[in-house]
Amino acid sequence: MTVWRRALRLLVMTALALVAYFVVPVGVKDESVGVRLLISLLALVLLTAAVIWQVVLHVEDPSRQVDGLLIALVVAVLAFALAFFRLEVGYPGQIPGIETRVDSLYFTMSTLLTIGYGDIHAVGQTARVVVLIAMVFNVAVIATAVTTLSNRVRMHAEERADARRTARGSGEPAQSRRTQRKPR
Repeated sequence: MTVWRRALRLLVMTALALVAYFVVPVGVKDESVGVRLLISLLALVLLTAAVIWQVVLHVEDPSRQVDGLLIALVVAVLAFALAFFRLEVGYPGQIPGIETRVDSLYFTMSTLLTIGYGDIHAVGQTARVVVLIAMVFNVAVIATAVTTLSNRVRMHAEERADARRTARGSGEPAQSRRTQRKPR
């Protein structure tokens, strides 16, 4: 698949995920706490499994494209943003400052990136538990995925640099920094 087709597919998938985020209903009428807890737990397990599955695919096959991993990360971020928004709609005052889905996405990203401006923060105990779960997910799952992406970008850059050195006429590609060993 060409670079442009991959980029277009990634853009379309991200746009569809964003549209779904902004249109999915979040009403909380007549739901039991047990059902909400079960659905939330199931969603968290599925998100974790999807991201880990993509990471494993990339570790096992370094030639694999990163599109699936990027989409899994976007969906995970949007799922937490939706959870925060739904929590505030169902239990007003849990996270003061979240009035719209954009506010929720802003709060999710500032939590994910550990910026935490303080303008929006969890006040209620339920909100704090959800934020703690998001923090653990961010450290354990998203950080692993981002590290995998970073390694892939670095590996690709090294391969391109080696190809350029070879094309300039040296005949053999230079060893990458990672594979060079100093004699002891």
